[in-house]
Amino acid sequence: MGEIREINRKGDLKLSWNSDNEKEVAAAKEVFDKKVKEGWAAFGEKRLGGKGDRIRTFDSDMERIILVPHIAGGGQS
Repeated sequence: MGEIREINRKGDLKLSWNSDNEKEVAAAKEVFDKKVKEGWAAFGEKRLGGKGDRIRTFDSDMERIILVPHIAGGGQS
């Protein structure tokens, strides 16, 4: 089992997949690829509670993937 956690303005959205289910894996990969293409940062954990590393490609063996939107730089006030 794996999950994508999407942190955004609406809160924390979750999408789970079973690595043995091709449709669930394809749906999770599609969400991942779309968000990364839009500039979101992705961090993955192979096991929950482990060290999360920045990732750039979807890995269905991850237990958790966190997607964070691109943060735009601000101007001077």
